[in-house]
Amino acid sequence: MPAQAARLPRDVIEALDRDGAICLRGAFDPVWIDLAAEGIRRNLEHPTTMFQRFAAEGQGGFYSDLWARRQIPQFERFALESPAAAIAAQCLGVDKVRLLQDTWFVKVPGTPVRTPWHHDNVVLGPFCSIWVALDPIPRDATLEFVRGSHRWDRLFMPASYFDNGNASLPAVEQFYDKYHGRFDLSEKAVFSLVPDIEANRDDYEILGWDLEPGDCLVFHARTLHGSPGNRLTHDTRRMVTRWVDETAVLAPHGGSVVERLAAEGFDVDLAVGSPIRGSLFPLVEPFS
Repeated sequence: MPAQAARLPRDVIEALDRDGAICLRGAFDPVWIDLAAEGIRRNLEHPTTMFQRFAAEGQGGFYSDLWARRQIPQFERFALESPAAAIAAQCLGVDKVRLLQDTWFVKVPGTPVRTPWHHDNVVLGPFCSIWVALDPIPRDATLEFVRGSHRWDRLFMPASYFDNGNASLPAVEQFYDKYHGRFDLSEKAVFSLVPDIEANRDDYEILGWDLEPGDCLVFHARTLHGSPGNRLTHDTRRMVTRWVDETAVLAPHGGSVVERLAAEGFDVDLAVGSPIRGSLFPLVEPFS
């Protein structure tokens, strides 16, 4: 049974709908923070086939894994029993939600690599992400959002997933190609190139918050977001769950993701244009 989350005030839900991202203070008790932290520790010792290091040699450490709850019981508990599902259901305005993905990110001190501005668009329809801070993360090191960009009604793709100005990261580019495919950015009817937000920050209203352990960010998947490297003296760990409602469907360009998951041995049976279903994407009813 998922843990109950405090009922979110209407103005908070309205802010998410208007701005594309919100910060919820103290939404996750220490027990959930400790559980996620232990899961990450175990996952780093026993990476899955989806494990990635997003940093070149000598560029610090930036790590992540995907759908690791299949092997890490702490992640299974966090995803299905923490307040995450109840928060997602309220934010999506439904009684039940499907867990699309569990993942996490760790940037160690001295990692200059910036996560570029992008959004998540392999699923079309109601789709939100919940990022839970496991460490104190000041405003200048946290995930940022372009306010209202989820309402631009455009699908964006970065020309290069990681900024070549920060480091040469061929492994990351290969990962991005492998799981998202390579698209023709000249096909304007489908994709637009992510604008150079970082070079023109004054042209956008950029949202970001200081975070303490237990705070979480909730955002629409199509809100453009990105984050700086870690120039702090401690790790920045984030536990992430991604949620959809029953109407969300696999995007036309999502076939490559399904193919890759199948190649990695995942039990996944999804078709382009069809709703998200299957054992990899469990249905959670947090208020039943």
